[in-house]
Amino acid sequence: MNSTILSLEQLIVRYGKFQAIHGITASFEGGCLGLLGANGAGKSSLLRSILGLVTPHSGNVKVFNKDIKKQSRLIRSKIGYMPERDSYVDSISGVRGVAHMAQICGIPKDDAMLRAHDVMHFVGLGEERYREVKTYSVGMRQRYKLAAALAHDPDILFLDEPTNGLDPKSRSRMLGLIERVTKEHNIHLVLASHLLADVEKLCDQVWVLDNGIMKQNDSIAELTKAARGAKRVRVPEEQSEQFLKIINNSSYIVAAGKMNGEFTISHQEHIVSTEEIFQIASQNNIQILAIKAAARTLEDAFLETLKTT
Repeated sequence: MNSTILSLEQLIVRYGKFQAIHGITASFEGGCLGLLGANGAGKSSLLRSILGLVTPHSGNVKVFNKDIKKQSRLIRSKIGYMPERDSYVDSISGVRGVAHMAQICGIPKDDAMLRAHDVMHFVGLGEERYREVKTYSVGMRQRYKLAAALAHDPDILFLDEPTNGLDPKSRSRMLGLIERVTKEHNIHLVLASHLLADVEKLCDQVWVLDNGIMKQNDSIAELTKAARGAKRVRVPEEQSEQFLKIINNSSYIVAAGKMNGEFTISHQEHIVSTEEIFQIASQNNIQILAIKAAARTLEDAFLETLKTT
C-alpha cells in the first residue's frame, strides 16, 4: 500500500477553554510511527481525535484517505486501539472479553470466540484465558488490552503507553509482542509513549509533541544522525593523552568515548571535517585508527527539539 495511512490538516483540539492540540499538520505513510512527548504533551488527545473519540474544534483527520468525520464506522473497522487506562468488564473471563470486542467489530459469534482464543495464545495468556480479567496482574492486563486491540485483525494499531507500569521483564515481553505484530503481520503502528527507548526500538518515524505543538516530524535515522557534524575518533591508547591535550588546547569540544583512545569531537561554530582531524593528527605525529560520524541518540534529539522555539 503506497497511499497515505494517516494525515492531519490544521488539527485543533479543545476542552472548553483549554487548547490541547494547536493546529497540527502532518502525514504518516506507513510502517511504525512514534508519538513522543512528556506526560501532558498532547499524545492522548491527538490519538483520541484520530480515533473519533474526541471531536476536533477544527481541522481534518484522514485514515487510509478517508475522512474520520464522514466515514468513522468504516475507519474504526480497520483500527485497533489499546488505551492507556484499563478498560474491561469485571465479571467475564479474558477470552470472553476479547470475543466480545471482536463481535462489536462485526465478527460472527462463533468466529469471534475462535479469534479470541488465537489472540490470547498469541499474547501469552492462553493458560489464563478463562480467568476473570480483574484477577490479572498489571503485565497480564496490558497483554489482555493488546489482545482486545487485535481481536478483529486491524490494519493499523494505535497503542497509548503500552508499557506503562511494567517491570523490565514484562516491558521487554510487551515490546517483543508489538514488534512481532508489525513485522510478522504487516500491521501499521502508531505508538504514543514518553519512553524514548520504546519508540527507538519499534518506530521508524517520530512526531515530537510539546504542549500540543508539533515540534519535530522526521525519521529516526534523520533525528539520530551525526549532530552538528561531530566526529568519533579513535587513536592508539598510548597516544590518547597526547591527542586529548592537543584537542583541549584548541577550540574543539571533546567527550571521552566508551573505550580508551576514543573521543567524540565537535565544534560550536562549524561542522568538524575528516580532513581537519587528519591534519591535526599529522602535524603532531598521531595515528588515526578510525574516524566516523558521531551518531546521537534519540534522547539527544528529543531534548534538543524541546529546547527549540
